Amino acid sequence: MVLKASVEPLPELAEFLAPFASHFQRSEGREDLERYSTGQLSDLPRKNGDTIAEAIPGTNAQRIQELLTRIQWDEGAFNGQRVEMMRDEVRVGDGMLLLDDTGFAKQGSSSVGVAWQYSGTLGKVGNCQVAVTCVYADPAVSWPVNVRLYLPKEWTDDRQRCAKAGVPEDVVFQTKPEIALDLVDEADRRQVPYKVIG
Repeated sequence: MVLKASVEPLPELAEFLAPFASHFQRSEGREDLERYSTGQLSDLPRKNGDTIAEAIPGTNAQRIQELLTRIQWDEGAFNGQRVEMMRDEVRVGDGMLLLDDTGFAKQGSSSVGVAWQYSGTLGKVGNCQVAVTCVYADPAVSWPVNVRLYLPKEWTDDRQRCAKAGVPEDVVFQTKPEIALDLVDEADRRQVPYKVIG
């Protein structure tokens, strides 16, 4: 039995998402973002387009897939605005930037970046995607600053595979430490108030 969420947006989520409305030209994109976010906040054991569409009224799997893959919006500008909002609410400051890599087990070979590689989440080599994450933390709060998908060399060397998966042409191979340094540079540009990197 799948529990259904309310057709009405969660008030706190609606308030949080309201400043980002300008990133979407059409109301459908804004609505889909709210429904997708509601699904991500739910207790669903697996959170993909199909399971979210089943549990969250007012959307369907096709609309969620379009939000994630086809609707044109500037992810960098969106995330930059979110980081600046979170930064401006930091009350303690002088926190840490925590850098790590996180693996996501996958089956198949079509998902961007999926390969046989080490995953700390799995504790072994497995078929997975790996993302490098950057989180701000101080004694009062913690929140994600940014995340970047790691693309193994076998991916970046295969431009046809990258094109088929929608990887931009200008993406080149970077090691995980190189990605982490880029994330720190982005945090600096957004004036995230950290004192230590961990």
